[in-house]
Parts: sequence; C-alpha cells; structure tokens
Amino acid sequence: MPIQMAKNSGGRAVPAKVGKYEIINEIGKGTTGDVYLSHDPYYGRDVAVKVYHAQADANSQAANVARKMFFNEAHIVGMLQHPNILPIFDAGQEDGHYYVVMEHVRGARTLASYCKPGTLLNIEDVIKSLYKCAKALHYAHGRGLIHRDIKPSNIMLTPDNDVRIIDFGISLLKGADLSVIQGIAGSPSYMSPDQVQSMELTKASDLYSLGAVMYEMLTGFRPFRADALAKLLNQIVFATPPPIHTLRNDVPEGLEEIVARAMQKEPEKRYSSGAEMAVELTRVYQEFTKDNHDEVDQKERFAILRRLNFFHDFSHGEIRELLRGSNWLDFKAGEDIVREGELDDHFYVIVTGECIVESNGMMLGSMEMGDCFGESGYVSSAKRTATIKARENVTVVSIGATMLEQLSTECQLRFNKVFLSTLIHRLQGDGEAAGS
Repeated sequence: MPIQMAKNSGGRAVPAKVGKYEIINEIGKGTTGDVYLSHDPYYGRDVAVKVYHAQADANSQAANVARKMFFNEAHIVGMLQHPNILPIFDAGQEDGHYYVVMEHVRGARTLASYCKPGTLLNIEDVIKSLYKCAKALHYAHGRGLIHRDIKPSNIMLTPDNDVRIIDFGISLLKGADLSVIQGIAGSPSYMSPDQVQSMELTKASDLYSLGAVMYEMLTGFRPFRADALAKLLNQIVFATPPPIHTLRNDVPEGLEEIVARAMQKEPEKRYSSGAEMAVELTRVYQEFTKDNHDEVDQKERFAILRRLNFFHDFSHGEIRELLRGSNWLDFKAGEDIVREGELDDHFYVIVTGECIVESNGMMLGSMEMGDCFGESGYVSSAKRTATIKARENVTVVSIGATMLEQLSTECQLRFNKVFLSTLIHRLQGDGEAAGS
C-alpha cells in the first residue's frame, strides 16, 4: 500500500501513516531520511519514525548505501538494550520506502549544540556525558558492533542530562556481511587514522572518535581543521592536534591525558576498551569534584560509612578503597533516584534520609539510612523493577559495576559477600525494593 501524504501546519507534505504508525508531525530532516513523530498505542509511548529517502534510480550507489544503512539498523532491532543507546523498536519496508522506529526523547538535543566556544558545557558535565558514552560503546563492542560514526550530532543529550548514542546506520557487525558499506564511511573530522586509511577497524577506532568528540566539547574546536578534505585526512594520519591547555587553561591535566591517549595514531596505544576509558574518566571526575566543590572531606565520609549497617564487616582499608570508587549524590524530596524499567549499572546505599519504593505507580514500602538498593544494577542488562524516590532530602553513595571491577580482590569478595547476604535477606523477607 503506498504511503499516503498529508500537509503539516507549515504546509509541508508529510506521510499520514507509515506502516502501522500514524504520523503526527515532522521532527527532523537529515541527509539520508526524514524523522516523524508518532504514537504507538499498543505500548503507550511516543516513537520517532525515520523514513529513508527514496532514490529515483534503485540501482544507484546512493540507493545501495541507503538500503545497507536501513538493513544495518533493522538488524539490531532489540539487540542493544543499554540506557545510553537509543533503542530501535521496529523496522519495515513499504512501497519502496524503508523505515525504522526508535524511542522519541522529547526536548532532547545533540552534543553538537555544545561544541562552540560560547556554548560549552561545564567540565563536570562533559566528563559525565563522555563517561556514559564510553560505557555504551563498551556494551556495543561486546556485542560485536563498531559504530564507525561517533560524532557530536550522533550523541543525544536528554532534558535530564542523560545521553543516548544514535544512528548505527554505517556500523560494522561482526559476522554480518550486510553491514559492509564500501569505501570511507563516516564523518571525516572524527575519523580515526585507521578509518581514514581504510584499515580493518576495531573498537579502538570508535574510542579515537570519542576522544575527538571530547576534544571539541572541551575546547569548542575540532582537533583537526582544513579547507580541503585531502588536507584534513592528511592531518588526521600524520599531525598532532594543538594541546588542549593552549585553547582552554582550566581543563584538568588528567582529562587532557585521557583525550591524548584516546587519539593516539596507533590503535594498540589507545584504551583497550570503553570500560577502561570510563574508569579513567571516573578517577579524573573524582579528583576534579574533590578539588572544586567537595563539601564533605574523606575523613567525615569514612566515619559516616563506618556507622552504616551495610559496611559493618568491611575493614578500614576496604572502606577507603570504596570511597575512592564511589560517588555521593544528593536528591531533593520527590526526586527519583532510580526509575522503574530503566537500565542502570549502579548500586546505592542510603547515607541520610528516607526513600519510598514504588512499582506501577503504587507505593510498596520505604527504606532508610543504611539500607541499599539497585541490586539489579549489579546484574548485567537487568532493568529496574521499581522506582526509588526520595521522601525527604536524601544522600546516597553510588557505586558503579565498572568501578567495582577495578577494586582489589579482597574488597570485591567482601562486597560480593555483603551484597549476597543483603539480597538473600530481602528475598526471605517481604521483597521490598528487590531488583530495583
């Protein structure tokens, strides 16, 4: 059945319906396709429908590339379930048009909005955003995917400062011939030297691109700039970008070192994984926040944890080790700490205040100082089964699964023992907040 066209409020022609999706309005235009807002009544959620441009000549190179980009994205429907990767729900073909259906994040902007000298995010937000990107790439790489087009406009920033990596149209999927797009594919300014030279790509190429994104987000300038493509590609392969501190003097030295390592010319000299890069970003973040606005010193925090039930069996050294790998977060009354249905790899212990537990809009119980939650965050790819909300002003200590992997064996064993004891106790009790 042909796609029926209608007029939007601006007089532009938009499809009335694509597949089973009633179109509400156009929300974006790109070089490969247009994006429309729709509503999925079955799941009760807004979705974004991307319709690839139809080509007059079905045998042209442009048509061939568009088909391969569609099949790439269609192939990963349901494959990637990570909080920082935009999920693809559905894909289809209708009347010669290819389309994919994705999550719609209302009010989101891409990081391209924050890459000019006058619009830069603060350093703390840059670190947090790129940390999430590194974790998301580690997840995708673990499933055989190389994105190949990491750039600011392919990283979405939500209104609550979360991120989503988007557009896997030119990605490489290990063992899948359909994903191969011949020639240089990607955005030249963020390509790795190996990508420019059409070498066999590994996850190190994506990490280089993420380093280039970080460079631009910190300085407002791309690492390499030229008035001709050939000159730009030559710089990427042979030149060294201006040091970050020559463009901005308040960037921590450790952060500049992370960017430099990520952008090494030789792939083997870069980070071995997104997880390793995320750990380094965490350490720089902790040092930066400690130097700039840490309101409670380590001695006081140590004393607080020492008094909490969860840490009773930890040695002094193990608590100090956990302190170095944790974040302290404050929430106001009514704020969500974790949300039902979301993916999150962090484990939380309440330091002060009281929280309530909700599921499907119903209150299940409450938790207070010393209680813990987020067990499912310690289990790979497990979604939250409950919402934890601050009943009053609350402080929690947050410990990420990636950072736990970097702790000493003794500390990991201690944590696992206490974690399992807590989980067993909860399962034997009323199950309150279990799996949240």
